Amino acid sequence: MNAGPPIADIAHPATYARGVPHDEFARRRRDEPVGWVTEPELVRRSTAGSTVQRGTGFWAVTTHAEVVEVSRRRDEFSSSRRGAFLVDPRTRADLERARQLLVNMDAPQHTWIRRAVSPAFTPRAVQRLAADVAEHARSTVARAMAGDDVDLVRDLAAELPLLVLADLLGLPPADRGLLLRWSNHLVGFDDPEFGGGDIEAYRQALGEAMAYAAALVRDRRRRPREDLVSALVAAEVEGRRLTDAQLCQIWLLLIVAGNETTRHLISGSLAILIGGTVDAHGPGAVEELLRLVSPILQFRRTATRDTTLAGTRIAEGDKVVLYFTSANRDERVFAEPHRFRPDRPDNPHLAFGIGPHFCLGAHLARLELAELLTAIRPYLPRLRLTGPVVRLQSNFVNGIKTMPAALVPAPRTAGRQKECP
Repeated sequence: MNAGPPIADIAHPATYARGVPHDEFARRRRDEPVGWVTEPELVRRSTAGSTVQRGTGFWAVTTHAEVVEVSRRRDEFSSSRRGAFLVDPRTRADLERARQLLVNMDAPQHTWIRRAVSPAFTPRAVQRLAADVAEHARSTVARAMAGDDVDLVRDLAAELPLLVLADLLGLPPADRGLLLRWSNHLVGFDDPEFGGGDIEAYRQALGEAMAYAAALVRDRRRRPREDLVSALVAAEVEGRRLTDAQLCQIWLLLIVAGNETTRHLISGSLAILIGGTVDAHGPGAVEELLRLVSPILQFRRTATRDTTLAGTRIAEGDKVVLYFTSANRDERVFAEPHRFRPDRPDNPHLAFGIGPHFCLGAHLARLELAELLTAIRPYLPRLRLTGPVVRLQSNFVNGIKTMPAALVPAPRTAGRQKECP
């Protein structure tokens, strides 16, 4: 008998360099919607030498219904207890530092800080940015399409979020390269081209980013401007203001989440649409691309007590990982889940999460993708890949590093829908 295909290791960062293992997630949704995963050995480097680390293992939650259920049972599944990231903090001090980041908080601290930050990201607040975002999208696409060759990640997907972030945070446009470098090293820690598993390189990037944030906060306290950092410095909820440390952590979240996730959303969308003739305009297309790309693959929770989920017994302290990328292709919820269907009548995707940790920047990410699609729409039928699509080695974000392309004469054949990578 012939053996079946090898089961993809959904915990290993290297797996995702070949693309999201959708076949394995489909198997898990069918056979073990809450299934145990043994974590792989990963090499970590420093000047002291190389070490091998291995996590404790976790429960992978892969169906739409169960991801929603865990997100809503926040008293039983905590973001703060051990953090929201797959790797466990090594020490108590590491955990306390991690808990300063919004994604690693539970109520009431999480609720209070979100109330201070959320006014800057309401639909009305984001709409005030619409004209500038549209202009950035038009000029970015025009520059890229004027060349003979273009890298759709470097010249489009990375450039637009960085320009928007520089405006939003009141940064010199020239500094946007710093934001890109820091976020690459922090989020791309496992990728050989970026962090390479180097603990000291990670700490250096984090230290540089936080020092920049601290200087920015001090400057805005002395000389407030019309930017988001100044607004956060002045924000007050229940008679309290954010501390300098809290402001720096929020800034770090903005430059990483606001850059990395939107960049990967745009690049993943272009990978789906390039060379196609389907209409990728309008809110239905944006929501469908969010569903298919799912730029954040997963977030982690920790069980606060013995409990059950989908009939599976989970012990207090167990790691529980919510795979949004799998939930967003759940056959029970989405007909033809691997196809791009911008006319999908109902699209309850979880690309921005659900519950109290729903993404603060959701409206801005939607706006950036919509404006980019509007600007590039006339060119899409003539865009073709000219080299391999190189994906990020990460089990956290669904990222593409390079995607070389060029404009060619439009083919005369009719287009058809295709399976989405």
